Amino acid sequence: MTSQTPETFYKSIFENMTDGLAYCQMIFDAQKNPVDWIYIKVNKNFEKLTGLKNAKGKKVSKLIPGISASNPELFKIYGQVSLTGKPERFETYVAPLSRWFLVSVFSPQKNFFVALFQNITDRKQIEKNLEDARIAAVNVLDDLFVEKSKVETAKAKEEAILMSIGDGLIATDEKGNTIFINKAAEKLLGIKNEEISGKSFFESTTIENEEGVAVPLEKRPIHMALATGTTTTTTTTTTTGPTYYYVRKDKTKFPAAITVTPVILSGKVIGAIGVFHDITKEREIDHAKSEFVSLASHQLRTPLTAIGWYVEMLQSGDAGVLNDKQNKYLSEIYTGNKRMVELVNALLNVSRIELGTFVVEPEPTDVVLLARSVVDEQKSQIEAKKLKLSEKYAKDLPLFNADPKLLRMVFQNLLSNAVKYTPKGGAIEFALWMVKGGESVDVQKADEDSIAVKVTDAGYGIPKKQQNQIFTKFFRADNVRKKDTEGTGLGLYIVKAIVDHSGSKIWFESVENKGAIFYVTLPLSGMKKKEGAKALI
Repeated sequence: MTSQTPETFYKSIFENMTDGLAYCQMIFDAQKNPVDWIYIKVNKNFEKLTGLKNAKGKKVSKLIPGISASNPELFKIYGQVSLTGKPERFETYVAPLSRWFLVSVFSPQKNFFVALFQNITDRKQIEKNLEDARIAAVNVLDDLFVEKSKVETAKAKEEAILMSIGDGLIATDEKGNTIFINKAAEKLLGIKNEEISGKSFFESTTIENEEGVAVPLEKRPIHMALATGTTTTTTTTTTTGPTYYYVRKDKTKFPAAITVTPVILSGKVIGAIGVFHDITKEREIDHAKSEFVSLASHQLRTPLTAIGWYVEMLQSGDAGVLNDKQNKYLSEIYTGNKRMVELVNALLNVSRIELGTFVVEPEPTDVVLLARSVVDEQKSQIEAKKLKLSEKYAKDLPLFNADPKLLRMVFQNLLSNAVKYTPKGGAIEFALWMVKGGESVDVQKADEDSIAVKVTDAGYGIPKKQQNQIFTKFFRADNVRKKDTEGTGLGLYIVKAIVDHSGSKIWFESVENKGAIFYVTLPLSGMKKKEGAKALI
């Protein structure tokens, strides 16, 4: 087998990837406003996903007339990325093409950008259908309880609507007893409506986690919706949260995206509607994308490391004495290269988390000692900004069975964010204490005896409308972007993944311009050992 050259290897990836890819040059007017872009190079799937032919060398204004009026946000985002170099990820509807796209864009050099995209028009239609189905199902169940006197003809029509829904649908009463499942649910679960009707849905079906362990009753989506009176949603594809599997009668199983909405009448929960579908295909697609990110990141890491070595050699005088100007240029190269290495390492961590290949090696850990060492690492930045740091560690905290590398990453990310986003002279707090099972930590109750962690800052805070995105990949709040252009938006995503995989909890409170408080509870039962191919970096 002949070995490929790096050029052949990357060309093969470029031409054979399932996503569309376009390498473009941004055009600005005299006032630096983005007004157009030129397609320099596109891959094979570009035409398939967009329907645009012979795009290479053409301006988008000629290729898609009216694009500037229908999608001004594309010019703004691509222009900003081309100038700042900060990547973006977003969904957009391009009216001239009548298509939805999921776009990831980054800039390899100033005034240029690379857009990696998928046509998600079908997915958007499915999401709309699923939401329509959920709303229709809730309305139908309300009708069943409130309008019992309606004629049998109307009831038959309603049941026909439910039976025709393509996703699995379950209706239960307030105790979790099954009222109805549709044909799609029968097919997915391998059970007939008449076999389950009137029986406890929890006893008639089994849900397992990714380790094959049965999900306890209090964690099952229908029970949570009935108990809390709020909509409960599980994972959709590859996320940091747990994935649930429905187990059929023949013991086969499938991963499911589940949404359960309580039915509330006169302020009382009288039942629940669950809508679910098999996400095996979506997970396969996400797995393939994670493998690609891992492969590409590995290939990037080697040359970046080499660049760092050579710059250090030049700075140390191995190739002769440098003048001040040369030293300044080399310092800029070294700083930029270091940021690229940090980004590649973060991408590798994300891919290892999503592929499930990372290692967990728990050992008895002194969390106070670990916390103090993390604080010591940040001392220079804390002193440089004249921050007031308050350390509050409870005495006699027991050793906690944890992977010290992973727990260090959690502490490092939370504390470094507090230091980074708190203005000069501000105050931050790092606290550790014990809580008993059932005791409250802020608004949450500890499920079992745990070590509580609190990191408080007096920084920019998180805008309320964006707080539900804080643990997602590549997300950085708008108010932070304006003040600090650096950052990958991956730190809190990785923290959430570590916390979720260790059976812990993380949440926060924040008011914009007044700071944030992050909480973590670490159950004393500790992290579970996990075999894997690689440790997180």
